[in-house]
Order: sequence, then structure tokens, then C-alpha cells
Amino acid sequence: MNCPISWNCLYLIVGTKIISVYSLPNLVKILSIKANQLVTKNRKCISYLVGTSETTRASSYNEEDNLFNEWLSGLIDGDGSLLINKKGYISCEITMSLKDEHALRYIQNKLGGSIKLRSGVKAVRYRLHNKKGMIELINRINGKVRHTSRLKQLNLLCTVLDIDFIMPDKLHKKHGWFSGFFDADGTITFSFKNNNPQLTVSVSNKLLIDIYWFKEVFGGNIYFDRSHNGYYKWSIQSKDDILSFLNYIISCPSRSIKRKRLFLVNQYYELKEIKAYLEDENTAMYKAWKKFVDKWNSKDDDIVH
Repeated sequence: MNCPISWNCLYLIVGTKIISVYSLPNLVKILSIKANQLVTKNRKCISYLVGTSETTRASSYNEEDNLFNEWLSGLIDGDGSLLINKKGYISCEITMSLKDEHALRYIQNKLGGSIKLRSGVKAVRYRLHNKKGMIELINRINGKVRHTSRLKQLNLLCTVLDIDFIMPDKLHKKHGWFSGFFDADGTITFSFKNNNPQLTVSVSNKLLIDIYWFKEVFGGNIYFDRSHNGYYKWSIQSKDDILSFLNYIISCPSRSIKRKRLFLVNQYYELKEIKAYLEDENTAMYKAWKKFVDKWNSKDDDIVH
């Protein structure tokens, strides 16, 4: 109802959390047709299908950088925040497990910023707050961030910096956003059921809309878990689905410690197929299974290299 009245329609709609985010690009496309001729300072809501911007152009990044931008957007959607304090200063913060410090160092090497240990917890926080760095960050993630809360935060930062806000682009099986969001909110585990190991890849989030595209692109199922105040969980368990996701990770790399287990998936299936886990403890087959389990549970990231 607000769309014909104000270009601030996106902020109002996202705030309601009622209308699905993935339906908005088509809506904005229609509203942007007349505004497609010129880029103006008054236009803050544009579609990724329509228009250009003096400050944000995806074509200015090569394929490698664009893949990084997509991954970074997914990571920020899951583990990050785009902030404005009471004095109007802007910043980006990303908090990850201590063993994922190397992923934050990778971002720091690209954008600058600082990394500090969180007191009392086994976590590290990356923080970027200088204006030049924040403008570069927004240029990289504008049009790629899509989490319900992060869209609202990004829209406010774009307003402060006088940058045209761009709706999120369309996700597909070679989009780096999935690997970034998996690094933030994903897990890969195996457990025994009826004396057989079962491998599971999953991603969790409070809102269904924020994990919906995993099911659309990679299959699997989504269910609601009532524990921990309730959250939605996407998961895949079939060998075909998991190997398909692994092929995706090869082209769009995970940069967190989770990549260690992802690169052990093929070995898991090889040992499972010959049922090495059922052999006598003194056999070579069982020892191979035991060695695999030790690698799986190891905290040494170098084990995948």
C-alpha cells in the first residue's frame, strides 16, 4: 500500500516482515521503469534489473572479486551487522568462532579494519568503521545482501552515505552467497542411526524466508525446531544432494573451518560403502575409519590441505 506513495517503500515493507523479500525485486522493477533514464540523488530504491549508479557497479569487479563479494554478503547476512550509532557513525561487525580467524583475516586483507578477541568467549570480531572502507564494503555487497534484518540495515547506511540502494540479485547454483551464509549459519555432521552413519548438511535461521533459497537451489527439506526459542532448519542427507552441494563448494569455496569436513565427504562415503566402521578394531579397514574420524573431529584446519 505504501509503494505508490514513497520511494521509501522498501524500508516500510521490510519492517513489517510480512511480505516475502524475494518478491520485492519484481515490484521494484515496475516502480523503477520511469526512473531508469537518469540516476538521481533522490532515488534510493532501485532494482538490480533496472538502472545504474555512480557509486555501485557490479561490472567494476572481476569474476574472482565478485565471488568474494557474494561470499562476504552471505557471511554478513549470517554473522554480521551493519550499524549506525547515536552520533551517526557507521560500521560493520562480523563475529565468528576463534578457529575461523583466518576467514576474517581474509576480509581484513581486502578491506582493512581490525580484529579483536571477544572477552570471555571463544570468538573473534572483525570491525570496519572508517568511511572510505565502509563505502567500498557497501559497493561490494549492495545488491547481494538479502537477510531480512540486514536489508533494513543496508538501506539505512545507503541513505546516510547517499548511495542508491539495490535490491538483491537472483540466487543460482554458482552464486557465492550460499557459501558465505553456510560459513555463518551452517553445519556438517554425521551420527549413527541403527548402527549406520548418516551425514547431514544443514543451515539454520530464525526466519523461513532467510533459508528458503537453499531448498530451492539444493533440494532437501526445511522444518521448524522449537528449541532455543524456535528456528527454521534446512537440511540435506541424501548422497546425491550432499555431493551436489560439495561440487558447489568447490566452485564457490567455503572459507571457514567447516571446509575441513566438506573436503572429507568423499572419504566418508568411500569408507561407509565398504562398512569399515563395522570391522574388527585390529583390521586395516577399521583403523582407516578411526583415522577418518580423528580427522573429522580435529581442530587443525591444515588437515584438509
